[in-house]
Amino acid sequence: MRKWVFIGLAAALVVLAAVVWGPRWGTPAARPVSPVSASSMRQGLPAFNAVTVSSGAQEGLTLTGRVLDGGGKPVADAEVSLAATAERTLADVRCDECGLALLACTAHETALHTRSFFEQQQGFLTPRATVRTDAQGRFRFERLAGVSFSVWARAAGLGVALKERAAPGEAVELYLPPLRSISGTVVDDSGQPRPGARVRAVSRKVPLPFEVVAGAGGAFLLTGLGEGPFYVLADAEGFQPAVAQHVEANSQPLRLKLTPSRTLEVRVTRDGAPAAATVRLRGDHLTREEHTDGQGAPVRFNGLYPDEVVVTAEAPGFGSAPQTLTLSQRVTQVTLELEAAGRLLVTVVDEDGQPVPNPQLLLRTVSGDLIRRDAVATGALAELGPLAPGEYVLEGQAEGFTAAQLPARVAQGETALELELARATLITGQVIDEYGRPASNVSILVQPTGEVTNAGEDGRFVAQVPMPGLYTLHAHHSEWGGGSVQATAPATDVTLSLEAKAGADVTVSSGGRRVEGADVMMWADPENVFRSDRPSGPDGVVPMRGLPPGTYTLVASHPEYLQSGPKAVTVQDGTTQQVAVELEPGAQLTGDVVDEDGQPVVGANLNVLPRMAAPVQTDSSGHFEFRALRPERTYTLEAHHASYEPLERVQGKPGGPPVQVKMRRRSTFRGRVMDDSGQPVRRFRVDEHDVNSPDGRFELPLSSAGERLIVAVEAPGYEPQVVDRPSKTPDMGDVVLTKAPSVTGQVRDASGGAVADAVVTCDVCDGSVLSGPDGNFTLVSPPFVPRFTVSARKGKVSGTQEVQRGSTAPVQLTLKPATHLTGRVFLSDGRPAAGSQVEGLNADRSESVSLITGADGRYSADLSPGSYRFMVAGGRGGSGDPAVVVQVSGTDMTLDLGPVPGTGSLTVLLQPERGKALWIVPGEVGQVGNPPVELLRSRYAQLVYQPMSERVVVQGLTPGRYTLVWGFFHMEMPGAGPLVRTVEVPSQGEVSLK
Repeated sequence: MRKWVFIGLAAALVVLAAVVWGPRWGTPAARPVSPVSASSMRQGLPAFNAVTVSSGAQEGLTLTGRVLDGGGKPVADAEVSLAATAERTLADVRCDECGLALLACTAHETALHTRSFFEQQQGFLTPRATVRTDAQGRFRFERLAGVSFSVWARAAGLGVALKERAAPGEAVELYLPPLRSISGTVVDDSGQPRPGARVRAVSRKVPLPFEVVAGAGGAFLLTGLGEGPFYVLADAEGFQPAVAQHVEANSQPLRLKLTPSRTLEVRVTRDGAPAAATVRLRGDHLTREEHTDGQGAPVRFNGLYPDEVVVTAEAPGFGSAPQTLTLSQRVTQVTLELEAAGRLLVTVVDEDGQPVPNPQLLLRTVSGDLIRRDAVATGALAELGPLAPGEYVLEGQAEGFTAAQLPARVAQGETALELELARATLITGQVIDEYGRPASNVSILVQPTGEVTNAGEDGRFVAQVPMPGLYTLHAHHSEWGGGSVQATAPATDVTLSLEAKAGADVTVSSGGRRVEGADVMMWADPENVFRSDRPSGPDGVVPMRGLPPGTYTLVASHPEYLQSGPKAVTVQDGTTQQVAVELEPGAQLTGDVVDEDGQPVVGANLNVLPRMAAPVQTDSSGHFEFRALRPERTYTLEAHHASYEPLERVQGKPGGPPVQVKMRRRSTFRGRVMDDSGQPVRRFRVDEHDVNSPDGRFELPLSSAGERLIVAVEAPGYEPQVVDRPSKTPDMGDVVLTKAPSVTGQVRDASGGAVADAVVTCDVCDGSVLSGPDGNFTLVSPPFVPRFTVSARKGKVSGTQEVQRGSTAPVQLTLKPATHLTGRVFLSDGRPAAGSQVEGLNADRSESVSLITGADGRYSADLSPGSYRFMVAGGRGGSGDPAVVVQVSGTDMTLDLGPVPGTGSLTVLLQPERGKALWIVPGEVGQVGNPPVELLRSRYAQLVYQPMSERVVVQGLTPGRYTLVWGFFHMEMPGAGPLVRTVEVPSQGEVSLK
C-alpha cells in the first residue's frame, strides 16, 4: 500500500510555478552552438515545456537513493539531477510521418530534423533539481510535486546513468558505468577523409548531447560517454548528414560516409516561355516549395538526398503534370510545362451526410506517389488545385473514421467530389503501470487481428478494429511489465494495467565482452511475440518483464553481429530468469562495381542472395561493403542501376578477397509514343521508366538482349505493346499504341434511377472511375483476361456483373443494399470460437473482409452481396486449409462456420498433387468444367486447395447428398477431366478418390 500513499499525496499537491534548479548539463569539449541552418528548420521542433518538480511549500514528497559504481561501491560527491517524467526529451519524440521514434526512423530527411535538435540545443535532459551524494553515495530530494521522475547522475571519471519513472518512496539505485568513448572517421562518398566535419551523439537511454569536430584524416573521438547505445550524426558543409542509429561505445571504430548534397533545378514554362509559378517538392518525409520569378531563372532546391521525389508547379489557372525524379546526379534539371488546369472541390462527410471533424486529404498519382497533403477544417470545402488535367487518386483520413479513396479525374474548370468516410469501430483506453501512472509509448497488440498500436504520452490509446466483436489487448514493456484485457468492441475507457508477471534478464555477450545495443525477441507462438523496448546498455542486459508464464523461443540481434540461434527459455510468475546469449561477429563482404572499361559505377544498388543483409549502394569510387554476414556462406550479388545492366552474377565469400561486379552501360534509345489517331501519348511507361512528355518523345537508357532491344511500352487507356527492334539502331521511331477496348454502362439504384459518383472498377483492374451525373461510366478493359467482373459501389450499396472481354453490350450495374450476415463459428472440438477471426475474400472485387466473433462465437457483419471464400479453422489460405465458398445475398443471411453441432464429417482418401483441389458441393452437380471454375460461384461449397496429406477430413456438413470434385484448380485436367463422385453424409466409411 505504500506506493499508493505516495501517489495520492502527489496528486493532492498544488503546482505553483516552474522552478529551474540548476544549469544545463555541459558536454565534453563542447562547441559553441551553431547557427540554425535553413534546412534544419524545414520541420518545426516540438514544444519542450518545463514541468514543475517543486511544491513550493513545506509539504511534499521525498525521493531517495544511492549512486554506485559498476562494482557496487558508493560514489561520493556525485551530481544527481532530477526532472519530471512528463517533461519530454528527444528520446520521446516520434516521427510525424511514420510514427516511429525519431531516433529509430530511417528516412533520410529525419537526419536533418534530428540535426536541428543539436543546433538549437533542445530536447535534451534539463535538471529541474540537483543535489550531491554523501560519503555513502546517498542522495535525497525533498518537497517534490509529481508522481514520476527521471533521475540521473554523473561523477568524475564515470559515465552518466539514468533511472526512468522513479516514484517517490522507491529506493533508486544508479550504477555509473566507466567512462566510454566512440571513435571513427568521417569520409566523403569517394572515401576521402573530411577533417572539420561535426560529429554529434546522443544516448538513446540518457538523452544528453555530445559533440566534437573531426581532426586530421577525418578522425574523431567522442569521450565521456555513459549508458548507450548511441545515435551518432556527422555532417559537413556541402554534404547531407550521415547517421549511425545504433552505436555501441568502446566498440569497433565507426566509418561515417557523407553524401554530397543534391540540387534540383526546376524551370517552369507556359507555351514554351518562362512562367512564374509555385513549385512543390514531395518525397519520403520531405515537403518543400519555392517560387519562380517568371524571368527564366530556375528555382533551386538545395540540400537534398539522392532519393526519389515528385515535383509539380502551379500558377493561377494553370498546373503541371507531376514528374517523378531520382536525384542521382549532383544537379538534376527538369522543366515543367504549365497547362490550363482544373480544381477539385472536395467535401468530406460521414455516412449520414454530416461533416467529418478535421479530415485530412491526400492527393496521389495513379501510381501512388504523394502530391499533396491538406488538413481541412470541419465542414469546409477543400479546394485542391490548380491541377493539371489527368487521373489522380484522392484519399481521406480522419480520427475515428476508416480511410477511403476515390478516383479523381481533373478537367479544366472545377470538379466537385464528395468523399464519404465510414465511422470506425474503436477500442480506446489507457495503459497504466504498477503505480497507477500513465505509461507512454507502450506497444499494444490487438488480437485476433494482429494489429499494433501505441499508447501516447498520457498512456491513452486508440485501436481501430474491423468490426464489433471480442478482442484481446496485450500491452507490453520490457522494463515496466505487461498486461492483457479482453474488450468487446466498440469499447471506451479500457484500462490496461502493467504487472511484473514473469520475466527474464538476458545478458548478451560476444567473445567474453558484454554487447551494448542488442535487442531481444521472445515468442511462445506466432501470435504472441514480445520484443524489447530498449536495447542493452553497457552491462549487456536486456530486461524482459511482463511475460505470461510459459516456454518461449528467444533470439538476440545487433546490427554489427550475427543473430543468435533460437534458445528455449521457461519463465514463471513472480520470478526473473537469468539467460545468457552469445553473438558471433559477422564478416565483411566488400568489392567494387565497374563498367566494361574498368571505371567505377556510382550509385549502383546491391543485394546479397540469400537476403541476409540490407541493400547497399556504391560510393563515388564504385566501392561497396556488406557487414555482419556469415563467414562460412557464399553469397550471390545482385546489382541494379538505372543506366547500367549487369553482365553476370558474381559470388563472394565474407572475409574473403574483394569481389568485382561488372556492369555495362545501357545504350540510350529515343523515340516517340503516339496513339493510333496520330496524337502524342503524354504519359507512358517504357520498361521501368515513367515518362511525362508533352509531345510523346523520350530518350532513355534501356536494357538490350544481345542484338535485340525488347521493351514493354504501356500507357493508361491503351493496349500494352512489346517493341522488338535491333539494338544497334538508337532511334526507335514512333511507337503506336492502340486504344484499349472499353466497357461502358450505367449504374442504377434498385428503382432504376441513375446513380452518380459511384466508384466503378473490376476485379483485375488497376484503376477505377466515377459514374457521371447520368450514372454512365466508361472503364478501360483489363488486358490479357478473357472475362472479368465489373463492380460499382457507393456507400453501403453495391452491384456486380461479369463481362466477356470484347463485349460491346452496355453493362447495367444495379446497386443493392448490403446483406446483414450473421452466424456462429465453432472450433474443431465443437466449442464456440470466442474472439476468433475468420478471413474472407470477396471474389467479385478481390477485396478482403474479416469476421470477428464475440464471447459466444457469434458474429454480425454487413457485406456486399456476391461470391465469397471464407477460411475456417484458423486457415490463412495456404495449402491444405479448408475454405467455405458461398453466395452472400438477400437482406439477411445466416452462415455458420466450422463443425457446427448436429453436422457431420466426411473422410476422403486421395493422392496429394500440386495444383489440385477437392470440392465438396451439396446435391448432385453432374458434369463440371475443366478446370471447374464455375464452382467458385457456388451457392455453397467447401474447398480444400492442394491438400497436404492423403487423408482429408471435411467437417460441418449437414446430412444429405454431396458431390466430390477432385481436379486441378487452375488448369485443364488431362483425359476425362476432374474426378466426380457422389456421396451421402453421414458416410458409412472413408471415401477413396485414388
